[in-house]
Amino acid sequence: MRVAELVVEEKESDKGPILDVSGELDLTTVAMLRDPLMVQAANNQNRNLIIDVSRVEFIDSAGLALLVEARKRLAADSRSLVLILSPGRQPERVLRLVRFDTIMRLVYGLEEIPAHDAVESETSAE
Repeated sequence: MRVAELVVEEKESDKGPILDVSGELDLTTVAMLRDPLMVQAANNQNRNLIIDVSRVEFIDSAGLALLVEARKRLAADSRSLVLILSPGRQPERVLRLVRFDTIMRLVYGLEEIPAHDAVESETSAE
């Protein structure tokens, strides 16, 4: 039986904190992302959180639930969750199928996110 693996690296950029994730994000690995994700979500810096999932091969409902939980925590502080995707891979197809593009920003590269991005929160539209 194959064991799923997940690697999470924390990085900083002028566009906000980045969690660089690779491997499989499923029920058996989601705990490895939960702690660094929730620490960053709780950090009240008025900066958005970027998760690079371009090297994630697979995501299941446990991974999706964690992203929703993080998005809710960030939205409470008028912050946004931005996901960097790789076109055509399973995570992109799943995230678009379940309409995550309506509750968080989905991009294909860090260059698509302005420096010190003041992404309008999904909760504030003025």
